[in-house]
Amino acid sequence: MHKLTSLQAARGLAALLVVAFHSIFINTKYLQSELIIPELFVFGQTGVDLFFALSGFVMIIAFRKKFGLRGETLNFLKGRFLRIYPTYWVYFLAVLLVFIIRPELVNNSQSGHSNILSSFLLLPEESAPLVMVAWSLTHEIWFYLVFALILKLPVQYVSAALLVWLLAIITHEFSIEFILGALSGVAYLKLAQRGLKRIPPVLLAAVGMSSLLYAFFDKTVGNADVIQAISLKRAFLVGGGYALLLLACALQEVISKKHAPRLLAFIGDISYSMYLSHILTLSVCGRIWSMLGYSNGGLWSAILFWTISYSAVILVSFISYQLVERRVMQVSRRARRPLPRSLENANTL
Repeated sequence: MHKLTSLQAARGLAALLVVAFHSIFINTKYLQSELIIPELFVFGQTGVDLFFALSGFVMIIAFRKKFGLRGETLNFLKGRFLRIYPTYWVYFLAVLLVFIIRPELVNNSQSGHSNILSSFLLLPEESAPLVMVAWSLTHEIWFYLVFALILKLPVQYVSAALLVWLLAIITHEFSIEFILGALSGVAYLKLAQRGLKRIPPVLLAAVGMSSLLYAFFDKTVGNADVIQAISLKRAFLVGGGYALLLLACALQEVISKKHAPRLLAFIGDISYSMYLSHILTLSVCGRIWSMLGYSNGGLWSAILFWTISYSAVILVSFISYQLVERRVMQVSRRARRPLPRSLENANTL
């Protein structure tokens, strides 16, 4: 099957959206030029919604030939563990060191109240984790655990299992976005097998974009505290809108045989490191800028600050990807290799 670079580009877009959203708080804290950050950046918080929908879509595509096979559940969980935890722990330990020395610098909006063990293991907790952005990873872990059970089913039962899951957790909004993305992935596989011209991708894209625009103008997103919860309306409008756009982009890429923009695909490659590091990078840039006395420098000073800061975000993310994340993924690929037959036969569905 054609490699879908559009999915990697979507990952890059999601990371950039989250960076844009957090730029609002950095701008407020360290600069006096409010006009430099447009209100549109508030919608950047939906980068998390896109991440969740994309996770569901990718899980279906990546493991489409693994459903119902013995040993794949263990391989899946090992691969997900190595994909999430080692890179995350690098940033956790860095923030923990700062927390021990200067606790007021970490999650000051939470009054420094974070459960260190829960933060380390990415377990659900009432307060924000030590690495603030890691709150979304606790949801990812939950998704993976449930998906591991679905992976045990024969492929013909996957759609039904996803629908049952959707009905069972209708009040858990983030799970809804994951499931909508997964159902979109199932639709992609079916359309790719039966003929792509039955549903024009442009129609799917139009419906998905209309859903997102409605959510924006209806202020469905607003300044919600996504760490706590989102509305059911947002889960379906934003999560569903992104799921349709992912489906449209994937189908269009197969039809046109054209790759996604290289820059977005590159950002997609380093997106996990960017997600974990960008607040730390922006905060350091803000503190240095403030110490130099440039906080009140006006419009051009703010433009220079954001040019330097966004460049630093990309540079730090790239270094993190090369030195940590990429090497971890190499280990992960080896861990996901099929089990020896002797072990494979010992596992039952």
